[in-house]
Amino acid sequence: MEANKLSTSGGNTGLMHRIARIADALPHPFIMFFILFVVTLGLSTLMSVWVEPVRHPATDELVQVRSLLSWDGLRFMVTGAVTNFTSFRPLGLVLVMVLALGLIQKTGLADATIRRMLSNVAPRFITPAVVITSIIGNLVSDAAVFLIPPLAAIMFKTVGRNPIAGIMVAFIAVFAGFSANFFIAGTDLLLSGISTEVVQSVRPGHEVSVVANWFFMCASVPLITLIITVMNDKYVEPMLARFQDQSDDEDKSHGVQLTDTERRALRYTGIAALAYIAAILLLILPAGSGLRSAEGGLLPSPFMSGLVPIIVLFFSLCGIVYGVSVGRIKQSSDVPRLMEEAMRDMCGFIVIVFMVAQFIAIFNWSNLAIVSAVNGADLLLQINMPTALALVCFILLAAVVNLFLYSGSAQWALMAPIFLPMLMLLGLEPEAIQAAYRIADSSTNVISPINPYLPLVLAVIHLYNKSFTLGHMLTIAMPYSLAVLAGWSSLFFIWYWLGLPFGL
Repeated sequence: MEANKLSTSGGNTGLMHRIARIADALPHPFIMFFILFVVTLGLSTLMSVWVEPVRHPATDELVQVRSLLSWDGLRFMVTGAVTNFTSFRPLGLVLVMVLALGLIQKTGLADATIRRMLSNVAPRFITPAVVITSIIGNLVSDAAVFLIPPLAAIMFKTVGRNPIAGIMVAFIAVFAGFSANFFIAGTDLLLSGISTEVVQSVRPGHEVSVVANWFFMCASVPLITLIITVMNDKYVEPMLARFQDQSDDEDKSHGVQLTDTERRALRYTGIAALAYIAAILLLILPAGSGLRSAEGGLLPSPFMSGLVPIIVLFFSLCGIVYGVSVGRIKQSSDVPRLMEEAMRDMCGFIVIVFMVAQFIAIFNWSNLAIVSAVNGADLLLQINMPTALALVCFILLAAVVNLFLYSGSAQWALMAPIFLPMLMLLGLEPEAIQAAYRIADSSTNVISPINPYLPLVLAVIHLYNKSFTLGHMLTIAMPYSLAVLAGWSSLFFIWYWLGLPFGL
């Protein structure tokens, strides 16, 4: 039993040990989300009676908590159970990505690529490399959480470090650092569009541009990298020492150096990858390309919307070329066989997702998140406080709301109509307010109970140690979340007090 406990060595406090023991006692994720499901049934019933309707800040419509223990609620749960599961977006994305990731993993391409990358990289630089890659990986949106954690595990494992630590580092960086980037991503477009719509009613003609937070987000990348690296290397990875790698020894039998066959296979795979990328560029570069938007841009566009299948085809092609080159694919039937092997590893994930999908569906249907957020915002509006304190309260409120309203754009559509005008009246610019919101929205993603990707990351961890629970995962994520929130907020206030521009 002791092997299943979080180690408290490496400077971890007694408080962390007590939290870890509580995490050990938490039930299986399926049971945990079932309990949340039952709690939501009762809470929606009570709040539908005791809480007054609120006006939706975006539509001005009256919104009331809807009781799930009513005929309407019963009909929704009974008739929607199957579609709630099958239409759950992460489920389809994960299963499609696993088909391609299965090929690059089962053929040995992922492992060989990582070993090639590691041949000239010191092990101590692996953590910041994973963090920066994960943050930049948000350019491909949801695909980042499918691609990077499994590869991070291989990177850590190859140099003799705990692969679970690699997965957690990638998971934290992908979600807690979601808004930070060196490049303009879809998040910039979505949030700036919502901000502009709201600001127009307060300051006609003012536009919050897509690069309104670019300077600040670029500066945020090295800070978040430093925070996550220090947290992992000094505290978290020692705490994971008792979660030994229990995966098969097949990929432990070699060192970092590649064989001649593997080097040749990587060259062939590289040629195929470049040819594929060139073909995609030829398709999207022409101004009249059907993969561009009607205005000729790429954000948004059919290309960005179809990025996941494009990535799937890319990895499938690379996996097949490499597999044939090293002899792991000898006939056409080997391709679906390797995909099937990878898909079998996802059975546990699929079971958990069924309960996750039901919980999120009824939580959204009940309007609990919207009513709670509006009432919380109204409470802040009634308190007369200094600008700095108002910003702190705004960041903390947004961080808490994010625990229950996972979609960043949906949450901003809810909060912007309330807080943009209020904080602008206190003398703040909308670009600064939007940047403050993005800090809160990113930092608590890793501890949100309705983060739909928690089961996926847990399934990847279970490839290395099946005793690792969702409780362990959230326990480890908590100090990361608080550290990123505190450090990133500090950078924000320093930036604001120095009068630096948040973007263009």
